[in-house]
Order: sequence, then C-alpha cells, then structure tokens
Amino acid sequence: MREQSLRVESVATPVRSQVVEKLRRAIVEQRFASGERLREKELCELTGVSRTSVREALCHLQAENLVELIPHRGPIVARITPAQAREVYEVRTALEGLAARLFATRATGERVAALAAVVDEMAQDVAAGRTAHLVSLKDRFYDALFAGAGNSEVERMVGTLRARVTVLRGRTLASPGRAEETLKEIRAIVAAIADRDPDRAEAACRAHVVAAARLALDLLTAEEAAS
Repeated sequence: MREQSLRVESVATPVRSQVVEKLRRAIVEQRFASGERLREKELCELTGVSRTSVREALCHLQAENLVELIPHRGPIVARITPAQAREVYEVRTALEGLAARLFATRATGERVAALAAVVDEMAQDVAAGRTAHLVSLKDRFYDALFAGAGNSEVERMVGTLRARVTVLRGRTLASPGRAEETLKEIRAIVAAIADRDPDRAEAACRAHVVAAARLALDLLTAEEAAS
C-alpha cells in the first residue's frame, strides 16, 4: 500500500514539493500512525528519492507541526493532544465564522456558485463512501470560503493551522455518520451565504466547527486514556 502510493513521479513539480505532499497525505490518511518513527532509509525506498530530499521534506513537515524531532530517536509523526486540538478548534471557530460572515456580506453569484459546486462534489463522495477524497474536498471548500470572504489576513492566519486541521479532519470524517452530518452542516453554511445572511452564515459555520471539535476531542481523549 505505502510502496505504490508514496512513489514520487518524474514530473515538472519540484521533487521536494512532491515528497512533502506525499508524506503529508500519508499522515492525514493515517498510513503513518501518530507517534510512528519516520526512518529516512525507509522513506527513501518508499518515495524513490534521495536522503537529502527526504530530510528537506521532513523539515518542512516539522514546520507544519506534523512531524516532531525526538532527541536520540529522530523524526516521528507528531501527536496532537486534546489540549492542542482544543486550541486549534477555538481559533478555527472564530476565524471561520468570521470568514462566513464576510462572504455573506460580500457574496457574488460567481463565488457562491463555486462554493456550491464543491458541496455538490462532496455529496457524491458521501453517497459513494469515499471518505479519503472527502478530506481533499473539504480543503477545497474552505479555499472557496476564504476566497469569497475577501480577507487575506483571515486566510493567512488559518493557513498556519491548515496541516493540523487537515489531520484532525481526516480523523473525524472517518468516524461513522460524521460525513453525512458534515454535509448537512456545510449545506447550511452555503444556504446562509447564498441568502446573504451574515448572522446565519457565521452561526452555521461556528456550529459546524464546534461539532467537529466535540468529536475530535472525544477521539483524542479516548486514545490518550488508552495509551
């Protein structure tokens, strides 16, 4: 499984960028478990690239807080504690709620249509049970949301959390029933934005993040208690 999916291809995209994306996706999809040691030799074999490229990619992922360097042991997949997750979700609730409010205030027909188109794709994935791809579509949904909000500072601040948010999103969407609930919550956000209702849009977005936070914290707390 890892051998096929992590192999870096000979394309125009810089090698390091490819390695970063492959490893990031593997962490998000839990093909590398939380706390698992990341051995450079194995990663070189899996990706087919040099040790230098692997090290550069690991440094990049360390800056994203997805990889942690342990003295005398080396890099591991960073664990997200319940306390860390709570802080991430608190920031998300505020910033994404603001983004939804701004979008509803400044919404254009073209921006709303772009947002709705992503939700239509999400509905197809939910119906087909394609949870892994749903994570990528959620990233696209938020790209469209922040573009519609028209505030680069909000987008920049959320961007610093993006990698950890995506990891947490992968965990929650894999839980039974969460994908269906997510779709309902996302549709409520889009409907409020389409109606140009800032209060409703912000409330719907905040409610969506709070629901995800509740599930993520339950999962992480249970894992911490079991370890």
